[in-house]
Amino acid sequence: MTKTHPAFNIVIIACIAFGSLVVAQAIGLGVATAVYELNIAEIEKILKYPNAQIPHIREIYWIIQGLSLLLGLGGGSFLYQKLVAKTDFKELNKNKNIQTLGLGLATIVFLCGLPIISEIAYWNNQIHFGNFDSKIRALESTAMELTKILTEMNGGVDMLIVLVVIAVIPAFAEEYLFRGLLQTEFLKWFKNGHIAVWLAAIIFSAIHFQFLGFLPRMILGAFLGYLYLWSGNIWYSITGHFVNNGIQVLALYLYQTKQIEQDVTETTRAPLMAVVIGTILLGISLFLFKKKTEFKPQALQEA
Repeated sequence: MTKTHPAFNIVIIACIAFGSLVVAQAIGLGVATAVYELNIAEIEKILKYPNAQIPHIREIYWIIQGLSLLLGLGGGSFLYQKLVAKTDFKELNKNKNIQTLGLGLATIVFLCGLPIISEIAYWNNQIHFGNFDSKIRALESTAMELTKILTEMNGGVDMLIVLVVIAVIPAFAEEYLFRGLLQTEFLKWFKNGHIAVWLAAIIFSAIHFQFLGFLPRMILGAFLGYLYLWSGNIWYSITGHFVNNGIQVLALYLYQTKQIEQDVTETTRAPLMAVVIGTILLGISLFLFKKKTEFKPQALQEA
């Protein structure tokens, strides 16, 4: 492992991740261009307008989004470990023991957290950002247009593809970067697990540039951070991330195929009783997860 100061490592991680993301997006666009024989005008439309009216726009975005996250965030994290830290992905798992009970509890955490996260999302959406409010809401609208295209599903095959693009790849790539690398460096720096978890969660939420969802995404990032902090194994947070995103994909699929009536893309309040019961069960599941999987990180052992 590198012996440089964690602050320096964080800057290097950020630079490599950003550079890798730019290259990965270019690769994704190049692959989509080759597959669907796009011309210059169509490429310009894709770069300027999320809802560009060109053939196969959904599939094009699947390719760009999937490769951007996998090669950008995941690939950038891999490059940092190999070229700078001189280590590998396995080193993120200081605790090599993966418990079935722990994976189950990680799943339950995110199922039970749905009502309170929904309530926080509603509160966040009511915040007025002063002179920046219209710009922030315009950015959110643009992001929602892109999300609607990415998550348009007409059948089971589409649902599986969207599950890979929206749940599987982000769960692996984002946890690799934000929890595996950034949170670990913050932990080395401050020797305080709570500070490390929340700093990584704040960056995780901010980097999405969707400020109407900043607070719920930050809370989700903190849940993921504590799963990793307490267990010492990144696969628990990857599992939780996948469950969170996968539930949304499944709910969207059921809505689009008219099997349920609730559109999960709408910001609505959960029933108060659901929030109260869900929050209690969330606390219990987090307590049990910590108790069953707790593993003290080396950085805290040395503090």
